[in-house]
Amino acid sequence: MTEPHLFQHADLDGTSFEWKGGKIGILLFHGFTATTVEVRLMAKFLNDMGFTVRGPLLPGHGKTVDDMNAFSWQDLIACAEDNYAVLKQKCDKVFVMGESMGGLLTLALSMRHPEIEGMMVFAPALIVPGLSKAEWLWPFKSYIWKKNIDETMEWQGFNVVPLHAAAQLSILQRFILKNLSKVTVPALIFQGKLDKSIDLLSSVRVLESIQSEEKELIWLENSTHCILLDNQLPDAEEICLKFIRAHS
Repeated sequence: MTEPHLFQHADLDGTSFEWKGGKIGILLFHGFTATTVEVRLMAKFLNDMGFTVRGPLLPGHGKTVDDMNAFSWQDLIACAEDNYAVLKQKCDKVFVMGESMGGLLTLALSMRHPEIEGMMVFAPALIVPGLSKAEWLWPFKSYIWKKNIDETMEWQGFNVVPLHAAAQLSILQRFILKNLSKVTVPALIFQGKLDKSIDLLSSVRVLESIQSEEKELIWLENSTHCILLDNQLPDAEEICLKFIRAHS
């Protein structure tokens, strides 16, 4: 049961999904405090193009603040691993993509599984100003209100920042930063220039640190943090489709 005063657009379907297509699979991860609503438009586009797509609702998400505050960063990686294993059994080739925190999970899988055909990350939440404060705040407060929420966007998730969950994201960031050099799979990195949620250097750091022979950072002039729901989504869709076909 979600908390109505803390949760935006509860009527939308943010549950886990898998839509069957061909033998090439795409695994999609949503971001922190969001749901699968964030990745469904991209997933539908790719499914319409003939790919099998799978998008899990991440641990603690889509329910209550208490549920959000109950998971660990290891739970997130375990969820990513489990869903990758399921899709790998069904498909000959697997690509992985994720937005914000989902981008970090995409990186986590890519550093562990060099057999992944390619990865696409959107506004990877590697550097978030002030996030580390959650590690000492969470014992005293359950959550704080978010800033910079666009109430008109068809985004589903919490209007607050659950602090223990935020502390776990902070720990996940450090883990990813320490291990970025282990990533060798072909990579696309997308970053909106109007993003006010993360430090834009996050995407630059990913580009410079991963060891992929093929890697590219694509700047989207008119996109905010939620690229997969923003007005340049069609551009991102076509770029991703070309990338997937080139590596299939």
